[in-house]
Amino acid sequence: MPQWFPSSLRVPTAALPLVLCAIVAAAACSPGDARRSTYTATDSAGVQIVENHAADDSLPWQFERMAQIGGADSGVQAFDQVGWYNVSTDGRGRIVVFDRDNGNRVQVFDSLGRHLRTMGARGGGPGEVQSADAVYMDAVGTVSVYDRSKAAIVRWAADGAVLPELRGFEGRGRIWSKTLVRADTVYTVMARSDSLHGMQVMERWTPNDTLGLDSLVHVRKPMVRFSCVGLAIPPLLEGALHFAASDSGLALTSQSQYTVDVYRDGRRVRSLRRAITPVPTTMDDASKLYPDGMRVQFGGSKECVVPAHELAEKLGMAPTVPLVQGLAWSPDGSLWVERYTFEGDTPRTDVFDARGGYVGTAYGRSLPLGFLGPDVVVFAEPNADEGTSRVGVYRITRGR
Repeated sequence: MPQWFPSSLRVPTAALPLVLCAIVAAAACSPGDARRSTYTATDSAGVQIVENHAADDSLPWQFERMAQIGGADSGVQAFDQVGWYNVSTDGRGRIVVFDRDNGNRVQVFDSLGRHLRTMGARGGGPGEVQSADAVYMDAVGTVSVYDRSKAAIVRWAADGAVLPELRGFEGRGRIWSKTLVRADTVYTVMARSDSLHGMQVMERWTPNDTLGLDSLVHVRKPMVRFSCVGLAIPPLLEGALHFAASDSGLALTSQSQYTVDVYRDGRRVRSLRRAITPVPTTMDDASKLYPDGMRVQFGGSKECVVPAHELAEKLGMAPTVPLVQGLAWSPDGSLWVERYTFEGDTPRTDVFDARGGYVGTAYGRSLPLGFLGPDVVVFAEPNADEGTSRVGVYRITRGR
């Protein structure tokens, strides 16, 4: 189910006028193809602005499935829900899955789906997890899980040995969207508000400090009464802060515009853009977003269902449909940007090289969950009829 997010009035960290210190026009992949040109400039704050053309170009890549993991009736593959929140890769052939439905266990597999080891359990002791928000495996096989209940990172060595927990990871406010853990660092978006305004703040937590990187601010909405519930949430389809973190840096977008900012060491160094015109929203989009209505649970089995048309009429809708759905880094420094689609639509994901140049669009492919190298990628494979998903491992054969 889509999450609720505040408005898209952006407060950038460096709102300085663009000074054209250098302008370079170069073909992103093939010389002489004007449709695929990339234009680069540097602003007065030293941020590299990379403008890519708007025309889509299909990637001439083939994806060959090597393995499928999950969906078993029992055993180490008895998980049937996978996503960015419980799957990670080390970039070198190993996949880790946090299985919260089967005892908060951590399962490690190789690229062919062979099980390597099991770690962890549900609980509050060493090597145990109560409420996991994110899992991560580094290049040497160390596995880290951010446990919100402990406000700590629970860790295991490559051989499964329990490592000391890292504590003190708790921000001011409440976690609003996804959380990522990388070594001794937690990235998340926090929600805060006062009597007049609400705010999303992109934060980086370490054992020593907390750094705010960017934010979205909106006018605080009053409570809206429906037949069975009251909601104080933004209009439907408002953009939100989405991000991806890796050794290549932090990539951040507000969804409503095709702009992805890249941060390194807490500083914005690049702004990657495509000149794609947003599509105005319609009342039909509310039904696409909530085809069976919005289900609000009150605990246990009690729930309230608010029809989509009532949500749209009382909450309102954003002026345009978001452009970006999510982001993922590849080990080679390339960035994958999934375009916004409604459930049931064909996904499409744009790929940019390490310098921010547009390479092409992968049609029928959603955002990768991770990489086992530059040419082996991991996807979530949904089964719409059963409402489940598995891990799919694919080898990329690159054309052109």
